[in-house]
Amino acid sequence: MQLIREAKCLDRQGIPIPESARIILLQEEKFKMYYNELLYVLKEYERIITKIKPICKNLLTPHINDMELKLHPGMSTLTWTSMNIDSYLNHVHQGLNKLEQLIINVNDIIENRIENNLRSISKVSLVSLPHENVTFTLETFVSKQEEYINDKRNFLTSKNV
Repeated sequence: MQLIREAKCLDRQGIPIPESARIILLQEEKFKMYYNELLYVLKEYERIITKIKPICKNLLTPHINDMELKLHPGMSTLTWTSMNIDSYLNHVHQGLNKLEQLIINVNDIIENRIENNLRSISKVSLVSLPHENVTFTLETFVSKQEEYINDKRNFLTSKNV
């Protein structure tokens, strides 16, 4: 970007610029698009990584490592004149979409299945105490508790499943 700015300034002042700088100047739009796309990819990666819940970090480590391997060529081997920048960007976008969908699914399972079930399980009372001014014989109390416990056991079993 700095080379493009400097070449434009020199060209406006009528100072001759080297042929290599002129070639880069002619490709200004393409380079700016690549720059913006690469910046977008990095911001998307950071945004997606921040969605990971700390409890799932170890679970998703292989997927994060895979995504970092997809990003690595952009940090090491690709240059502005590489012919495969478009395929690299496409490959990285697909990887980001896949990783984001996985994180969304994992977070959904944690929030809507596990945490909701844990909340409902925590509210379950395992003993049904009689209302005030009601008397029972011991056998009646035990039989009512057994019925109540069987009902709650079925509920807890369904939540566990």
